[in-house]
Amino acid sequence: MAGKKIKKKKYILLICFCLITTGLLVGGWIESFFVKANHVWINDPEMHHALKGKTVIHISDLHIKKIGKREKQVLKIIEELEPDLIFLTGDYVTWRGDYEPALVFLSKLEAKIGVWAVMGDYDYSDSRKSCLFCHKPGSGEFTQRHKVRFFKNTIEVVRLDGEEVYLGSIDQEADLIFALDERLKQSGKSSPAIVLSHNPLAFDLLKNDQNVLVLAGDTHGGQILLPSWLWNILGYEKNARFNQGFYQEGQKKMYVSRGIGTSHLPIRLFSRPEIAVLHFSINTAIK
Repeated sequence: MAGKKIKKKKYILLICFCLITTGLLVGGWIESFFVKANHVWINDPEMHHALKGKTVIHISDLHIKKIGKREKQVLKIIEELEPDLIFLTGDYVTWRGDYEPALVFLSKLEAKIGVWAVMGDYDYSDSRKSCLFCHKPGSGEFTQRHKVRFFKNTIEVVRLDGEEVYLGSIDQEADLIFALDERLKQSGKSSPAIVLSHNPLAFDLLKNDQNVLVLAGDTHGGQILLPSWLWNILGYEKNARFNQGFYQEGQKKMYVSRGIGTSHLPIRLFSRPEIAVLHFSINTAIK
């Protein structure tokens, strides 16, 4: 009789385990298709002065297989936001996947002032196809398929209503950092700078006294919410240190996007895909 009760308890526990696991997997799969426009307030007087009234969007890690439900949702949200500037921080394709859907997606992006982007490691998984982001097939001519400006370890000046903002990039494959501080010294100005980097560890390469905002991705917010110590054990330094959200050291700041798509596992759990909408304030606390 006692043996039957123990067996019954085991079956109940097994059923409960299966139900919970199934619920988490189904819930995680569903969550990965609910994109959120996440409004982020950053306390930075210089950025506020240059970008006040502007709608700035940051998107990362699309990992597009096809223009499906999630991609259409992203495009709809962007259209409704009517952005002035869009910044993209890499991984538009799946590993060695088809580049065509990503190129179609990029062709649909519109912003009043411009769209700037860097590539990620997945985009370089087929080095020959990665050229299609910037150039016509078999040609050195710039592509006409989209309006996205891809740049690599470079810096340029964007003038907004008489104010200047420096836009820089740290490429995924680069082992050098452009001399942002030297460029600013040469200009004799203290204009704010936005630096795009797929990898958030690039944050360590910039000086703490530089008024720089780094926009990065790559981590996916872990896709599944885990504590930093566990990411450390698993060997994911990026997730352990810069999993998602806002970071600041001295004057330099960084926002790490949870991204849109997924890799390895097609699920997200307590880590919804996001479009970050950046707002710059003078003294409002960061949210």
